[in-house]
Amino acid sequence: MSEKINKENGKLEVSVFYEVLIFFLVGTIIIGIVSWFTISSISKRNIMTQKVHQAENLFDDLGAYLCQYESIDYIMEYWLEHLDDLDVEYDSKELTREKAKKFLKDNPGFSFTTATIADIDNLFEADKKAYAEIVYNNCLIRMNNMLIAYKINYIYCMAADNDFQKCIFLLNGSDGKGKRSNNFGDYYLLGTTVTFTESQRELLKQTIRDSYSMAESNGYVDRYEPLFDIDGYHVFLGLTYSIQEVNKEILGATVQGTMYVLLFQLIFAIVCLIFIKVYVTIPLRKVKNNVDYYEDTKNSAEVVKNLSRVKLNNEIGRLSESFSNMALEIDNYIKEVKKVTAEKERIGAELNVATRIQEDMLPREFPPFPDRTEFDIYANMDPAKEVGGDFYDFFFVDDDHLALVIADVSGKGVPAALFMVIAKTLIKIRTSSKKGSPAEIFYDVNNTLCEGNNEQFFVTVWLAVINLKTGEGIAANAGHEHPILRHKGGEFKPVIYKHSQPLGMLEDMKFREHEFKLEPGDSLFVYTDGVTEAENTCHELFGVDRVATALNKCKSDDPKELIDTVRKDIDEFVGEADQFDDITMLSFFYRG
Repeated sequence: MSEKINKENGKLEVSVFYEVLIFFLVGTIIIGIVSWFTISSISKRNIMTQKVHQAENLFDDLGAYLCQYESIDYIMEYWLEHLDDLDVEYDSKELTREKAKKFLKDNPGFSFTTATIADIDNLFEADKKAYAEIVYNNCLIRMNNMLIAYKINYIYCMAADNDFQKCIFLLNGSDGKGKRSNNFGDYYLLGTTVTFTESQRELLKQTIRDSYSMAESNGYVDRYEPLFDIDGYHVFLGLTYSIQEVNKEILGATVQGTMYVLLFQLIFAIVCLIFIKVYVTIPLRKVKNNVDYYEDTKNSAEVVKNLSRVKLNNEIGRLSESFSNMALEIDNYIKEVKKVTAEKERIGAELNVATRIQEDMLPREFPPFPDRTEFDIYANMDPAKEVGGDFYDFFFVDDDHLALVIADVSGKGVPAALFMVIAKTLIKIRTSSKKGSPAEIFYDVNNTLCEGNNEQFFVTVWLAVINLKTGEGIAANAGHEHPILRHKGGEFKPVIYKHSQPLGMLEDMKFREHEFKLEPGDSLFVYTDGVTEAENTCHELFGVDRVATALNKCKSDDPKELIDTVRKDIDEFVGEADQFDDITMLSFFYRG
């Protein structure tokens, strides 16, 4: 309902929205009715009437031209009897002029237009054939000129059998742009035989009964005019309009009619704008001005006084009352807001410092070891929050052995980042001691992390130590994602094996390790679950298969290009969805 009783003061509230909506609905209905009859009915009817009148004028003109030949019916019979023998010139007069000169030279005093059947029969057979060809070309040229002048699609003369099943095309005007053939859509040659459609057949029968209309067939509209009958045939003149072209004309008329609609809409809009200005804009401006005034002065008493003058029983009136009440309360909130803001700024500043500290702990200069040509490496970490729980690291254990580390701490934010700092430091110190394999390193680090771990954090870690001279390496996986490996000339494929439990869960745990060997040209890619578990808006996971597909899409061995390609595919897959986990990747290329 557009009206309701305010329970607080008993006033009747009238919704501005419903008032404007009703006003627009009434106007839209009126404009819709006018548009419907003006554009649809009148335009279509007028265009089709114009086409009918144009067809009548063209038929009168063409019929008069054909009938200037006194024996045109006899000539057309000759055309039908000698379809395959006539040497006609379709769209030119050059050869026909020469034929006419030679014909008149051989038959002095002969008149092309007034020649009787007897005159034609007295001609030698060669001259009779030449006469038929000359008349044919003259009629065709006339038809060509009419088609071009009136911009119609097809104009023709045809002979239909008595049952109106088929017809033989005699004349078919051409604009010179399309080709002539027996194919549908081309300008027909003399003798082309066509089967009528049912609608065309009915139209021809109506035409014989002096009832004229138009028939649609294969995207065209046909109109016929009977000329005369000859032995076994009814001769018709025909016009064909393209429905598409007719629709274009109707569209043009519709555009013109739309201008009237726009005029009605303009008048309607002016009335509505006056209404909106009086009942909406001016009161809202008063409310806005008092909001601005309160923002500048915080003088709630003056605002209440000013807004009390807005006396409307609708949403705007309620808005002014609500803001008056809110202005009285806002002052009490300002102090609290200032306190909260100051606290948030302090926390934000501390998080910024924590972010910089965490970034400084991760290697960020690439290439990290420019003087070492045995390998190339690149890595990055994109935290889901200001600070993250993922980390990566790579460092030399000695001159020939390089350690690669990638890890993911449970949880996110500052607590995970603190645990990450401890885990990263322990792993690097223990690995740099040059004592023990990756499994033994995990054993010691795990026991240390379990001490005092009341919050029960844990960290998944993948650690590998690679001999840069031989490519031989030893890796241990504490609950981390499986690495993805590409041998030279091959494709990236996940290396699936059974891994151990994460670090920090239980003391004195034993960890598995396995040996591997890299050949020159091999590439290794490791990552955290933020890559595979990236979600799109449909809650689909990116998954290991898409990671491998993205890697194989990149044909370069450059680790940075590999990581950039994966990141691009993740961004396209995720789209507008939020990032819920840290995304960390490390790519290693072994030259040997």
